[in-house]
Amino acid sequence: METNRQRVFSRTIDGILAFLLVVAVVVWVNEGHAGMRDITTFLQMRVTLLNAAFAAAFSFLWMESFLVVDSLVRQSRGFLRKMLLTVAGCLTMTAVVALYLIGRRSPAPLGSIVACFFMISLACQLLRLAAYEAGCMGGLGEPENIIILGTGRRASKAWRELRIRHGRAVHLLGFVDDRDPEQTAPDIANRYIGDVRRLSQYLLENSVQWVIVATPLRSQYDMTQEAIGIAENAGVRVSCMSDWFTLRHGREVLERAEMFVDLVQPDEQRRRADHFKRCIDVTLAVAGLVALAPVFLFIAVAIKLTSRGPVFYRQERYGYHRRKFRIWKFRSMVLNADQLMHALENHNEAGGPIFKIKNDPRITRVGRTLRRLSLDELPQLFNVIAGDMSMVGPRPMSVRDVSRFSDAQLMRRFSVRPGITGLWQVSGRSTLSFDKWIALDFRYIDEWSLGLDMKILARTLPVVVRRTGAV
Repeated sequence: METNRQRVFSRTIDGILAFLLVVAVVVWVNEGHAGMRDITTFLQMRVTLLNAAFAAAFSFLWMESFLVVDSLVRQSRGFLRKMLLTVAGCLTMTAVVALYLIGRRSPAPLGSIVACFFMISLACQLLRLAAYEAGCMGGLGEPENIIILGTGRRASKAWRELRIRHGRAVHLLGFVDDRDPEQTAPDIANRYIGDVRRLSQYLLENSVQWVIVATPLRSQYDMTQEAIGIAENAGVRVSCMSDWFTLRHGREVLERAEMFVDLVQPDEQRRRADHFKRCIDVTLAVAGLVALAPVFLFIAVAIKLTSRGPVFYRQERYGYHRRKFRIWKFRSMVLNADQLMHALENHNEAGGPIFKIKNDPRITRVGRTLRRLSLDELPQLFNVIAGDMSMVGPRPMSVRDVSRFSDAQLMRRFSVRPGITGLWQVSGRSTLSFDKWIALDFRYIDEWSLGLDMKILARTLPVVVRRTGAV
């Protein structure tokens, strides 16, 4: 945990770097103006007392402003509020730069300096906010939901070890076993979920990230193998007591001190690639928000002028490990679209559990244009920064659609972060059947690489321009 002293020190360094950013922007904008043709010429200029005083004051004000912003961000829950606080901090310091240049009656192009400084400083602060969110929010700080397979002595031992080793990082949902719960200890009986036949349906109805195998080694082998198959097909991580892992793989576990051993050993190369993918996601999202700010403003004005209601539409979706989050979109439908959906269920043109109507009467005039150009999806860049989504991945599905799933294997699509674009978007979108859509999601999960992400991103813009499969 970062201490107050560390936070002050960090912000002091930030203040100094922010002033150097002001200097860099002024030099860059003024290149070729007033004899300032390169950095050497700039360094040879005389530093006035007023400029030195402004440097000290600006660094101090930046430090104080963002200490306040940091404090408010840590107390806030909504990501939009945190982002608005960050924008307000950058606007305040940009105003300080503007007032100083106006007071100095600087001949430099004020508008260019102010715009450049604001965009660059905002991008840097959004990256900082994203890093904070990725570590503390965005699903990474939430406990993992766990099921223990077994209800006997070994299951009690596994539960005790989980509490000791992982503490609040895990949340036990309950126990699964074919044994009669009345023959188990009271604390286990109270958390009994059902037998293995119930497991598939339970995984459909609940968010489960981890199944611990803690059954007798030989007497319940068949039942355990069935449960492991169900969990693996649903994309759930499966770990065994170390001797179970030895029996299944026919070899000694290298580190006997490890209580739980994953059936599928983690791929360190894949893990590093995942971290790199996250860095790319945040960088692209921040750059996109800064570059597309005028487009956001134009769309917001168009929505407010042509229909009643808010600019943004938020809907609960299932994301990574089937955790719920609120997705951001530009509102493309009438205000009561969710209520009208029930009356339109009979007109659904899509197969499977999803809902699609080609000429949906709920879509507004501006909304139809936004959807054709996929501009309604742009606010999901906020979700990427918050850690709920990635730039590339399976599309996040609504609670209504997921509630109609009938096969636990479909849960495997939630084993990765959902994306703004993916194989489905560049392969036909709404023209594809639900089964083809799911097959593309599984293909992406099985064949994922950074190169595949780059190919999908490169193919997305041409598909959007051609409006392939847009509804």
